[in-house]
Amino acid sequence: MQDADFRRLVEDSPLATLVVQDGAVVWANAAAGRLLALPDPAGAGGPAVDLVHPEDRHLAGALLAGDVPAAEDGAVQEWRLLRGDGDVVTVEVVAATIGYHGRPALGLSCWDVTRHVVRQRDLAHRATHDDLTGLPNRALLEDRWRLARSRARRGEAPPVVVFCDVDELKRVNDEHGHVAGDALLAEVAQRLRAASREVDTVARFGGDEFVVLVDGGAGADPRALAARLRESTAAVSVQVPSGTVTARCSVGLVVDDLERSTAEVLADADGLMYEQKRAARG
Repeated sequence: MQDADFRRLVEDSPLATLVVQDGAVVWANAAAGRLLALPDPAGAGGPAVDLVHPEDRHLAGALLAGDVPAAEDGAVQEWRLLRGDGDVVTVEVVAATIGYHGRPALGLSCWDVTRHVVRQRDLAHRATHDDLTGLPNRALLEDRWRLARSRARRGEAPPVVVFCDVDELKRVNDEHGHVAGDALLAEVAQRLRAASREVDTVARFGGDEFVVLVDGGAGADPRALAARLRESTAAVSVQVPSGTVTARCSVGLVVDDLERSTAEVLADADGLMYEQKRAARG
């Protein structure tokens, strides 16, 4: 296909199209200019790889540099591209070898899938996280617990499981409404997260119950962890129209027993938590 024929075919197409030669963008149609906020699509210029998000350059670099024939890489790929205005757009890309000014070049056809990707990620997050607190939910906790147990069976220390329960949440809901109860749960979630490490999983198990899963291979001190969690949730306060509501959490901690089911291990942690609750009431 002659250069003029190719440009005539795609320059008015709604599909963003770029031509890459010797690793540089040598031409882009108007749709690509709009998609990438290029100041001058016809004379795009510059290394093509500079358009690609740094985290995706391992996917696109060899192809854009001409090290991989387009025919061998004709499958649809997903890249994040950097717009001229600093925003990031996610596209699906198909590459094809073309002729441009009498020499081989790479034709890139791109379509914007940013909204679709954002929606899919949002749906995936909602499926694995609690809406109120933003914490991992029970399903994600159990998945991470399975992985921690697998590592423990390969020689790492078993994980530590902490069961936390918000005392008297029902009273708060009854006296001040569920808005106050929800605010209390959200505050407890923040405190548990702040008292834990990045490698730990703080999850909302359900209702007023939280579980902290501590990877045993990360060198956690169970006693210090339990003390830190108890201290951080000993007096959790939130503002309500009539003043301040304060509650605390009871905490039960056990080291995982790989010979038992996760339900049995949680029951042990739950039992220890209730012992602390009874002691506090006494």
